Amino acid sequence: MRLILILFLLTLAACSVTEQPKPNASTVAPNAAMAPFTVDQYVASLSTQLSQINGPYKNNARIAVTSFYFADALDTGLAQGQAAGLSQQIQESLMTQFTQLGYHIIEYRLENTLNLTSTADAILSRDISKLRQRQNIDFVLTGTLTRQQHAYIINARLVSVQDQRIVSAANTELPINVMWGNEKIQQRSGQLYRSEY
Repeated sequence: MRLILILFLLTLAACSVTEQPKPNASTVAPNAAMAPFTVDQYVASLSTQLSQINGPYKNNARIAVTSFYFADALDTGLAQGQAAGLSQQIQESLMTQFTQLGYHIIEYRLENTLNLTSTADAILSRDISKLRQRQNIDFVLTGTLTRQQHAYIINARLVSVQDQRIVSAANTELPINVMWGNEKIQQRSGQLYRSEY
């Protein structure tokens, strides 16, 4: 029995003297997972829902598509930070998809003249003084964004300009990381963006 105890103590002593391998720390940060679909693909759900119009609607009705604002900041709440560009991409996707579905979408941002520079040609503007004074619009497609923990809730509606009646409504979810990865800090175009504090 003494011999077994001595062998056991020697084994334990040998184990404590043996150098344990050091963990190999990786210097490569894992890539953040992106949303499985593009903004355009998520917006297709809105287009499908919105195409179910309730009430009178002329086939040649003219529709304007506006920017989407945060629901709690309708005057100034365009999506910023992680969602920068999201409002405009929703607007542009809806314009494209509704045109492809056969609706008469009005490009109200069209200037009266084509502007040529040495590096670009432009005809779209948000400067009211360069746009037509009178726009012939029957319906406005507009909506809001609400940020949740995991996604933006998009609520869209098609509204009659004549009587402010909502003739169609839709909603969908867009994952928070639909435009960019879900890292807490990102670098884009040489600038740092922080999504969480």
